[in-house]
Amino acid sequence: MADTPNPEALAHSPDNAAKRIGTNTRAVYALIASGELRSFKLGKRRLIPDAECQRLVQRKLAEAA
Repeated sequence: MADTPNPEALAHSPDNAAKRIGTNTRAVYALIASGELRSFKLGKRRLIPDAECQRLVQRKLAEAA
C-alpha cells in the first residue's frame, strides 16, 4: 500500500508525493527546504498535503506559460 500513492489521500509521504508529482524524493525534500512545497510533521512522519502537490504543479505550469 505504501508503494502506490493514493490520489484520495489528504496527505502523502515525501516518497508518495514524489510519485504523485512525477519527480523523485530528493526533489521533494529540496522543494520543502526551499519553501516551495509546504509540509508538516505528524509524529515522526513528514507529510505533504495533496492540495500542496496540486498547487505546486499549477504554479509550475503558470511559470512555464
